[in-house]
Parts: sequence; C-alpha cells; structure tokens
Amino acid sequence: MAKRRRSSACSNDLPINKKPRGPSKCDYLSNLSSELLVRILHNLPIETLLCCHSVSRRFYTLSNDSQLWKSLYYARFVLPRVLRIPGIKNGGTKEHDEMLRFSSRRSRWLDDESLRNRMDGKETNWKRQYKLRHNWARGACEVKQIDIAAKGRVPSMMVRLAGGVLLTLSVDGELSAWGLKERKPIMRLKLEDGWMPTCFAIDEQEGDKGRLGVVVGFKDGGWGTWVLDIEKKSSSHVHRHPPSSNGTLSAVAYASPYVLSITKDQLLSFYTLTPPSSTEDSEDNSKVEQKERLTRPYLLTSLKSHSSWPPLSLSIRLTPTTIIASIAYTLPTYLSGYTISIQELHFSHSSSPSSVPILTASRLTSSVPHGFHPLNSSPPSNPTPLPRPTTISYAHPYILATHPDNTLSLYLCTSTSTSLSLSPPQKLYGHTSAISFASITARGKAVSVSERGGELRVWELEPARSGKGSEERSVQIVADDDGCGAEGETEVEADVAREMDKKHWVGFDEEMVIVLKESGVAHGDGDTTEDGGAVEGGQQRLVIYDFT
Repeated sequence: MAKRRRSSACSNDLPINKKPRGPSKCDYLSNLSSELLVRILHNLPIETLLCCHSVSRRFYTLSNDSQLWKSLYYARFVLPRVLRIPGIKNGGTKEHDEMLRFSSRRSRWLDDESLRNRMDGKETNWKRQYKLRHNWARGACEVKQIDIAAKGRVPSMMVRLAGGVLLTLSVDGELSAWGLKERKPIMRLKLEDGWMPTCFAIDEQEGDKGRLGVVVGFKDGGWGTWVLDIEKKSSSHVHRHPPSSNGTLSAVAYASPYVLSITKDQLLSFYTLTPPSSTEDSEDNSKVEQKERLTRPYLLTSLKSHSSWPPLSLSIRLTPTTIIASIAYTLPTYLSGYTISIQELHFSHSSSPSSVPILTASRLTSSVPHGFHPLNSSPPSNPTPLPRPTTISYAHPYILATHPDNTLSLYLCTSTSTSLSLSPPQKLYGHTSAISFASITARGKAVSVSERGGELRVWELEPARSGKGSEERSVQIVADDDGCGAEGETEVEADVAREMDKKHWVGFDEEMVIVLKESGVAHGDGDTTEDGGAVEGGQQRLVIYDFT
C-alpha cells in the first residue's frame, strides 16, 4: 500500500528559520561635509531638526548652527513682514532677490535689524530667539508670581515695565525696581513725606546703559524727575516742579529732557529740563552745578482743553529735526457714540544753549466713525454707536482702545511734516469677557487682559494681508502652570479664586508679559484706582508670563 503524501498544510510544520537582516553597514552620512549636512538640515521640519540633537555629537553641533537658525528665523518671522512692503513681493530683479536673502547685505530686517547688528558687540543666539518668537506665536509660557503687597491694607499701585526692569510706585510714595528673573526688588526709593503720586512715566533712552529716567506726577499739581542706575543700585533726584494751583496731574510722559503733563481739568503743559543758559564764566563749578540742580523746568507751551475726555494717553517722540508732543483722547460725537482724537505739537530743536525749542506747528484730527456720511448720500442702516473706551494705549502709529462690550478698536495714525490723519476704527474680537487693560507697541504687537478670570490674548496688529480676520490675528496665552492656586487648594477653589481676581494693568516686553492682579477682596464701587486710596483685606501680585 502506497504511503500518503504529507500535507503541506499540516499544523505541525516547523517555521522556516530566516537569518535576520542586520543593519546596513554603509554609512552615507559620515563622508558628507558639514556644509552639505547643514543645507540638508535647513530643509527639515522643525520637529525633525530638533530630533537630530540626539543622533550624535556631530549632529548636535550642526543642528545648533547659528546661521541655520538665523535663516529659519528670517524665513518665518521677518520675510513675511518684508513681503508686505509695497513693491517688494513683485520684484524679479537681481537686487530684489538679494533683498529677500537673509545673508545678503541688502536684506531687509525691519525692526529685527538690532538683532543682526547689535550695538553691545554680543552675538545673537538665533535658536533662542526663534524659540522665543515661536512661543509668542503659540501663546505658550510659564507663569510665576511676585507678591508686592501682603494681605491687609493694600495701597493703590502703579506699574511700568522698561528695560527688562519692573517699576512699581505706591500712593504711599515708595518707588521699587524689581528684577524679573530673580523676582526680587533690586532697589527701593522712598519719596518725601507729603508727596502723593498720581501718575508716573519712564524714559528708556539710556536703558541699554542700565539707567532709567522716571517722572512722577503728584496730587498737588507738581512733578519730579529721578535717574535710576539699575547696575549701581543708586538713584538721584534731578528736578522738582513746585506745586501748582492748576490741579492734580492725571498723566505724564517723559523723554529727556522733555516732560509732558496733563491735569484732571485738561490743562496740557510741555516742559524742557534744559532752560536757556545764563551762567557766567566767572562762576566756579560748584556754584554752576548747584544752580543747574535748582533750576526750575522751563515751560515751552500749555493748552487748555474743554473736549478731551478720559481715558487719554500722552507721548513724546524725538526725531533728528523735530520734537513731537502728542495727546490721544476720547471725544463724544453725539451721533454715533465716541471716537478717538489726537493732537500733535511740533517743536524745532534749539540751535544753541541760549535758545529753547520753538513751536512750529499744531495739528488736530479725529477718526471719522462709520456712522458719518456725506449730506448727498443716504445714511447707513442701523449704525452701531461706538461705546466709550475704558482704556487707551498709544504707541505711534497705533492707538488701541478697549470697550466694555468685550471688543477693542484699532486706529492707525499717519503723521507727516504737513498733515495728520487718523483711520476709522477697526473692530477686534476675541475676548469673551470685559477687557480690563490693553497695551500696544510701535510694531503693532499688543496684549490685552480680561478684568475677571485668566483670559490673556496676544495680538499681531501690523497691517496684514487681505482676508485675514481679527480672530486669526490674536492668540490666547496658554500657561504651563498658572501658579495662582494656594497650597492645599482644590482645583474648583482655585478656579473660583481666579474668577474673583481683578486685573488692573498689563505690560510686556520681548520676553515677558506682566499683569497686576488684586485678589482677596470683594470688589465693588470702592475698587482701587490709580489715583490713590487703598483696599482693606486685599493682596496684590504681579503675574509674570515668561515666554523664554
């Protein structure tokens, strides 16, 4: 009897042993030059480029190449702004192509030119700079806090941010400078008894040298200037304008040697700290120094207004040929709510120590609301009145106003040697609750904070390409850790406490956003304001949003 053939589908068949294929012994990368590898890395996505850090020491060095990250920084953050310049995008010539290459001497870096050609002689860490701008674009940051007023009787606090230093001024007359990295006070200055501050401003012209100018306005109508040397932790009192019967100062601006102030009764005054020289050569140096120290500021001009409503913002701009003092304020239209007006005073520079700047022009303009129309045209249907702004931030050429209906309005100011104009308001949406404060820079970057809760938004308001809505131009800051909950506090309790916190001020620089927060009190009609007073049982903190 013939034997049956073994079935090939038998379950007892042993698997065929295959020799595993080993890794390829061909090294395709070691023989490549570093220059070629850098060019390859340049075309990789950022996530893949960061993964190359852990491949080898050589790849770690190459993936951290300064020129590599400089090119990536230019392509993502500088070039899109350059292409918005009229006539740049549709070039085609050789010179045009060189302007769009980051390594070309003809390349445009706009506001980032200071990173490429630093005055301090240091080299820019382009990878760190890319990470910083990337975190800003995503709204990712780390949150820390500084307790500036313990629980109890909390005095009203005013805050300014300048030169990487945070300055706080209480109505009790204590001026403090805080280091943001260390979260500790660098120096403190106690003003004389009886001087009740109502406003103050910072001059950053010598900020790169570690010196800040400070002007403080007082309730008695006077003001004083100081120079803070942050590196030496010292201060000097420069000028003191005597009290005035014109009333309490509500706002000041400072750009040495010029001071701009306005009272609550809308009296605008512009001073210089270098009056005409009248000292004789026979006087010795000690007498000259004493006389200069005691010399009163010289009033250049003053204006009385009957239509400038608060809120308002003061500004001083110094150009090679002109000194421009500006005031942006609220103006009722009586037909379509409120609008924004701006007035500029142009002065020529003094030609000699014995002369003073001369007023050459005064210009005034207002933004025309959408409800206005020519007489020969029909009015728009159901025009929406613009509500009165709650705060105004002015950094030429931008004016940013906040409104109680959870919106902001952006105005563009165009100022030339012969004209001054203000664009119609552009509505900005994104906040889901009332906005407490907003701040904007001359580059069009802004930060706004809600009065309650923790909603903080970053805005890129530079003129964008057509079709980009306001919602796409802002991003909500998402903190890794808000650091606001007390120890042992549940998540629900922390959320309730966060909703009860009230934000009074927001400021920012290239690396951080600072918010002044008041907590632990039931807010009502007796809320603290910047012009004085105190709140019983409260606590004030500075919340630092660090994007580094």
